[in-house]
Amino acid sequence: MVKRQTSTRPRTGQALVEFAIALPILMLLVAGVLELGRGYGYAIATSDAARDGARYAAGKTSLTNGPGLASMCSIITADLAAVTTNISCPTLVAHAPPFVSGTDFTNPVGDQAVVVVYCGTSLNCVGATDALYQSEIDVYVYYGFNDLNLFGGRITISGSSKTTTSW
Repeated sequence: MVKRQTSTRPRTGQALVEFAIALPILMLLVAGVLELGRGYGYAIATSDAARDGARYAAGKTSLTNGPGLASMCSIITADLAAVTTNISCPTLVAHAPPFVSGTDFTNPVGDQAVVVVYCGTSLNCVGATDALYQSEIDVYVYYGFNDLNLFGGRITISGSSKTTTSW
């Protein structure tokens, strides 16, 4: 009977090669998860800003006019201060959503927020104290999110809010 000799050398090179192959895939996966988390954070911020703006513009009572678009823009700008300072605010649209990019508003560039507002039959979201009927206020905030080019570059994230109020 012939005995076969087995090599007693350690096989550390195989593990190093497997690690070198798996590392780029793992790094891409971790970077993608981080980018998705960052994008979700921006989506929450734009949605909250739109909600606060609509709530503020709907602050008309039976004795007072609404605050108007300029005041609403100040609220949205303050809400988005941690996200961006490049805010195009507001674009008043004469029809209810959906709003069309390129027709109703300019698509945001990277790290820019664009605010689009529909105030129903009210002009400038101010209303009048004597006409008390239901009117809707739609506020959309579009944000140009720059990812790390994992998903193809700039992605537009939108947050929106619809509020119905007495005018």
